Amino acid sequence: MTVDKREIYSFDTPISVGKILKRLNFLPFEVLVIKGNRLLTRDVVLRDNEEIEIKTVYSKG
Repeated sequence: MTVDKREIYSFDTPISVGKILKRLNFLPFEVLVIKGNRLLTRDVVLRDNEEIEIKTVYSKG
């Protein structure tokens, strides 16, 4: 899994996207979670060797 700056993290699986966000101290509305060309919701469960990308969302008002 990568987080904007190409940091790589590993987690014991299965694990939900929501649990990953909590462990990395992200609020769900602060980021987009992407796997391939799909956006993932918090309830999606990841299995062994699945890679996701977490992109920070910015609002300029």
